[in-house]
Amino acid sequence: MTPAIWLRNGLATVLCGFSACAWAADLSDGQSDTPAEVVEDRWVFEAIPYFWGASLGGKTTAGDSISMPFHKILEELNIGVMASVSAEKGRFGLYSDLIYLNLSNTETTSANIVGNTLNFRMKANVQGVISTNAAGYRLIDTPNTKLTGFGGFRYLWLDTELDFTVGGLGAKAESQVHTFDGVVGLRGHTNLSERWLISYYGDIGAGQSDLTFQAFGGLGYKFKHFDAVVGYRYLDWRSINDSTIDDLNIHGPMIGAKFRF
Repeated sequence: MTPAIWLRNGLATVLCGFSACAWAADLSDGQSDTPAEVVEDRWVFEAIPYFWGASLGGKTTAGDSISMPFHKILEELNIGVMASVSAEKGRFGLYSDLIYLNLSNTETTSANIVGNTLNFRMKANVQGVISTNAAGYRLIDTPNTKLTGFGGFRYLWLDTELDFTVGGLGAKAESQVHTFDGVVGLRGHTNLSERWLISYYGDIGAGQSDLTFQAFGGLGYKFKHFDAVVGYRYLDWRSINDSTIDDLNIHGPMIGAKFRF
């Protein structure tokens, strides 16, 4: 397996997952809406663990295709933490989502070269953080529909370490990617009944990438002690500056649970 493939796999894993806070945080807690004048007197906090079964597509600046299904990403994953928090008071809100992923793998093979057998070994370790942070203001606040406009930023850090051994010779390589993008968007939910609702989200931005955008649509259900949402999410970057990525898109189903206090 070549270093380019390892870098591609690392990017896939690191990016497989990001920004469910903006969607899961919009689920209501199964109770009737609190009057606005009461909500404005206190902060309401939410914690949202979630899971995104994403696949990867796109291309590199050299024109090579990037394609990696979810099951392959999962095979190489060592540690994955995906969680979001939010704090709202009246029409104002603060939202933060954090993903930390660590994957590694070792490939060993051998080849016969000019009558001699040489062993090839490559070990790769990839760590990454994706964080989305925003502040918002509720534009629509009715008993059945809440719609918030927000602005913030999306950050990506990726560290890739490769360790090669060919016969008795060894070498190491390391690379890092840091990307900041400002984003603006809308998020909200609409109640369909006492327990069912639809949740929706969209943002767009740019910065150290030429363009980034994402969209989500999901169906939520209010349980007694928590809310749940399932849906589909699409995330895209175009031309990440100072990297080998020209186009990167991540897409797949997502499931999350919201705990409110």
